[in-house]
Amino acid sequence: MTLPLAFPGVVVGFMIILLGGRQGLVNQILPGHWVFAYSITGLFLGYLYFSIPRVLLTVMAAAEKIDPALEEAAKTLGAPAHRIVLDVLLPALAPALIAAGAIAFATAMGAFGTAFTLATDIDVLPMVIYTEFTLSANIAMASALSVVLGLVTWVLLLIARNMSGATIAAGG
Repeated sequence: MTLPLAFPGVVVGFMIILLGGRQGLVNQILPGHWVFAYSITGLFLGYLYFSIPRVLLTVMAAAEKIDPALEEAAKTLGAPAHRIVLDVLLPALAPALIAAGAIAFATAMGAFGTAFTLATDIDVLPMVIYTEFTLSANIAMASALSVVLGLVTWVLLLIARNMSGATIAAGG
């Protein structure tokens, strides 16, 4: 499960290119010419690859702390399965889901290698910062954009921290 954490973003980006690039595996197996590596889909898949272990580990840890007696009590009172999920499990997992979403967002903001490899047709803020700094030598703009990116990420993490509260799951 933690294998995706071991690869740098450039390797993940290259993997997406091997799957969905112009000469990728998907184009050789499926009829038609479907290139998704250099689009928002490819970038999303790259970020998703990085985020899955972080999200799963966070949510699994919270799920293990849910008191099984809560679910049993709901069953005893005659609640159908979908009501147990909506009324017992989701509220208990809500802080972990918010935290996992914030972690996934922060990871995506810092995954420069993935954006560098895949965002050829998309303006992604880390790539704009890189371009301003290296190609345009516009250090002031690169600095300002870096501060904005850092502040947006920090504020979102702060909001997620406040929304998730002190408890992770009910019971335990």
